[in-house]
Amino acid sequence: MAGFPWTCAQCGAVNDPVARRCGTCKGLAPGRARARALWVLLTLMVVAGVAVGGVLLFTGDSQPPSSASGPFPEYTTPALPTTETVITTANGVTPPVTPSTTTSTSADKPCPGDAARYLPGGTGTALLVAQTAKSLVTICRTPDGRIFYDGQARGQAASDDTHIMLPAQAEGGGFVAVNGDYRYQVDGGRLVVSAGSEVLSDEELTTVG
Repeated sequence: MAGFPWTCAQCGAVNDPVARRCGTCKGLAPGRARARALWVLLTLMVVAGVAVGGVLLFTGDSQPPSSASGPFPEYTTPALPTTETVITTANGVTPPVTPSTTTSTSADKPCPGDAARYLPGGTGTALLVAQTAKSLVTICRTPDGRIFYDGQARGQAASDDTHIMLPAQAEGGGFVAVNGDYRYQVDGGRLVVSAGSEVLSDEELTTVG
């Protein structure tokens, strides 16, 4: 278009081609305007391409490693701290531990001396000390748990002639001792001496001490 007037693309005024600029509205000539528009468009395309490439690169880096199992990365559940349960009462005070109790034998009476000296070991606990009109009867238990019947003639010193000691056992609510055919039964507040089916004596027992 050199040498010919041209029309300004912005304001439509006819301008001198030698100046290559609109004298009226100061716009660029049509050729230069199109060239500038193409340059701007190309620049925008390059910038957009770089932006898209950066997004794709960032997305690729954020993918989980191929060593991860399944579609999600591995996750280990952390171990929780162990808690101790404390039982308290309503007012927040821990109840005391009740100690175990044992049965005391300090109140047990020792076997009387006249009977104890005939016991194995010479000592024992008196389970019963009683008397009839003729006899003194003592039931003793040794430390190893054995029970013995001791019968002594009342009013006489204990000797081999006036005294007898026999192994006994608990039976019903009383005790029974056997010496050959003779049976000594202490039960229900009575002393019954029998030989076989014959009752030799049946006396009332009175507790002593």
